[in-house]
Amino acid sequence: MPMAPDLQHIHEQLMEIAKETKAVSQKQYSADDIRQLQNKLHHIDEKYQEGIIEDKDPNNLEDDPYEHQGQAQIASELDQVHQTLHQMLARVG
Repeated sequence: MPMAPDLQHIHEQLMEIAKETKAVSQKQYSADDIRQLQNKLHHIDEKYQEGIIEDKDPNNLEDDPYEHQGQAQIASELDQVHQTLHQMLARVG
């Protein structure tokens, strides 16, 4: 199913960070390398959270924006990239 344009943009940014993460993981990396990627991820997460709040229907108290089309995929992608970066940072020690 197609994603809303704002979610598609977030998805594309997440895929770019995932690609960068993979490239960094295949070489000698430092904690600073990981923190730079985490900062990028943090900014995307902030935009996503703002979008979730704005996506809520104020006229419907039962509306759960996390159940809107594409939201679960974005949340999963955010979590996956976050976990990967966390594991990489733990390896740097």
